[in-house]
Amino acid sequence: MATTDDSVRSRTQDAFPVDNPVQALQRDHDLVRKLADAYRNTQSADVRKQAATQLIQAIHMHSRLEEGVFYPGVRRVDPNLIARFEEDHLAVDDLLATLQGMSLDEARTEPLVRELIDAVLSHIRQEEEQLFPELKQAALDLTSIGMEMQAFEANLVHMQAQLSDLASRR
Repeated sequence: MATTDDSVRSRTQDAFPVDNPVQALQRDHDLVRKLADAYRNTQSADVRKQAATQLIQAIHMHSRLEEGVFYPGVRRVDPNLIARFEEDHLAVDDLLATLQGMSLDEARTEPLVRELIDAVLSHIRQEEEQLFPELKQAALDLTSIGMEMQAFEANLVHMQAQLSDLASRR
């Protein structure tokens, strides 16, 4: 399994589709599904811990991107749906904060990770079945949102790398 730093780098290796930012979100969704499957379908504590670490990081980055840029940019298409998705994010953010504040070796981690996976997979399904089709039907030019998302994500990756470097020096 790839290291956490590898999953961050893989986000930036493929060109960010600025003309279709939904595609970038879909890639993130696919990564989350893959990591969730890895977590759920192993008996190895090491694989589960690595998958959980990557999952927490991927969900955190994806949430910041949606909350900071994407949702504000597409809110006018369906303000009520976006508000509901933002509420979903608050619940997920609480779980992330709890998990980030504890060791993944703790016994109480597994039910929290499973709760996080269930909440996020449900949210992903709703975005893909409701929001993404609405955006396609609205035929918006999402290029400016895509460019902003690309810059936002690059800054997140840069900050993550700096934090990782600082942690490795200690």
